[in-house]
Order: sequence, then C-alpha cells, then structure tokens
Amino acid sequence: MSKKYSKLDILRWIILIIIAITDIYLVKNPILSLLIFLLPITFVSLHSGNYFGWIHTLIMFVLIIAIGFLGEYLGVHTGLIFGSYYYNPSPSVNGFLIGGVPPLVTFSYVSMGYTCYILSRIILGYYKKVTGWMVVGVAAMAAVFMVIWDMSFDPTSSIVQHLWTWKKGGAYFGEPFHNFTGWFMVTFTFFVAIGLYLWLRSKSSDYLAKPSKLFLLEPIFLFAASAFSIVVKEMTPNPTTLQQNLALIALFGMGTVALIAILRLLTTKGFH
Repeated sequence: MSKKYSKLDILRWIILIIIAITDIYLVKNPILSLLIFLLPITFVSLHSGNYFGWIHTLIMFVLIIAIGFLGEYLGVHTGLIFGSYYYNPSPSVNGFLIGGVPPLVTFSYVSMGYTCYILSRIILGYYKKVTGWMVVGVAAMAAVFMVIWDMSFDPTSSIVQHLWTWKKGGAYFGEPFHNFTGWFMVTFTFFVAIGLYLWLRSKSSDYLAKPSKLFLLEPIFLFAASAFSIVVKEMTPNPTTLQQNLALIALFGMGTVALIAILRLLTTKGFH
C-alpha cells in the first residue's frame, strides 16, 4: 500500500471522526439519526472492500447478517440462546420487526463484528490468509471482544433506552448471565464461518498487498471511539450507578483490547 493516502483513505477517516463525535452527542432528528446509524457499516464496507476485496466482503457480511439474525430469531422465540427477552415493537424505537427481530440490529453485528475480527487478526499477527486451527483461534478472540463490547452498553440499551426487555431480569444490571454466553456462541459461529470461507475460497492475492499501520489503525480507532463514548457519558454532573459501572467496563475492558492492538502495531515490523 502506498504511503500516500488516497481520497478514499481520507474519506474513511472523516467517517470515523463523525462517528466518534456523534457517539458522544445524541442526535434527535430521525432522518439524521438514521444516516448516522449507517456510518459504521459504511466505514467497514469501505475498509473491508479495500482489505479483502468486494466479493469477499459481501459474502462475509451476508454470513454475519444471516447467522446474527437467525440467532436473534431463535433467541426471541425460544429463550434458549440469550435468555427470555423481546424487542420493543414500537417503530420509533427499533424500526420494523421481522419475526420479532429488528433487521437493523444486524447492521451493528456487521460493523462491530468486522472491527473485532480485524482487531483479533492484528493482535495475533495475521493480516494475510488464516489457515488451520488459527481460524478457530482468531474467531474465539474476536468473539471475546464482542462480548466485552456488549457488556459495555447492553444494559443501557435494554434498561434505559428500552430497545428490548428481559422478561425475568438477571444478575448483570437486570440481564441474565445466559445473554453473554449466548452472545459469545453466536458471534463465534459467524467468525468461524467467515474464517472457513476465507480459508477455503480466498487467495493470498485477494488481500491488500501490504496494509499500512495507519490503515490497520482505523478499526482500532472505531473500537476505541465506542469505548470513549461510554466513558464520556460517565462525566455528566450526576452520572448514574449504571453509567459509572459500564464506563469502567468500557475503559478497562475495551480500552485494554485497543491498547494491546495499538502496541502490536507499534512493535511489530511484519505480520504472519
């Protein structure tokens, strides 16, 4: 990759900065909110298209959406995956529902799923093709990152914003332990699916020849921006106990992941 940044590279950073700002300041205009909601998936599409190529990107994202939606559908209707819960049927809260699941929720699966997958590759040192048991290793680490992210905001989305409701509550700020083990298994499943697909169907020549550290820093920035927005909300004049606890998880959970990834970039001259 050329050291000179292209217009597309600059565009991705502009999108990242807008995401970071709007994560902190709540936008109330419905149309503008929708556009802002689409920014993360726009960024990861541009990043992945450059990294893996557009065909592989499309298939990877379809796998995330399909498996993620299936997990949510089974979760809502059986309670076996995440625990007993339901999504708020109000269109103003979750948009339209299909089978009790808002399709828009899969956009978050894609944007943060891709981000955690790249962070896992960076930390483990695999920027090219991943083969063998490391397909599982990369998937497991990425799934752990997804759980840490989920633990940092899930109670706010449920208890404060009422996007979904837990019928029986739970020990983790009103959410069941089951939710996070289920979240790990669903995300681990689509990460393994992505890894197997890339292992079996992609070629080394399909990948970006030599991604720069600045290019790889982009998904780390997105992950860190999400954590930062949670921490900043604790800095209000009278933060709630929930805000303070989630800020600690974001700071020392997500923050640790981002720090390790950054150090990996700074201290490694070449990846596997």
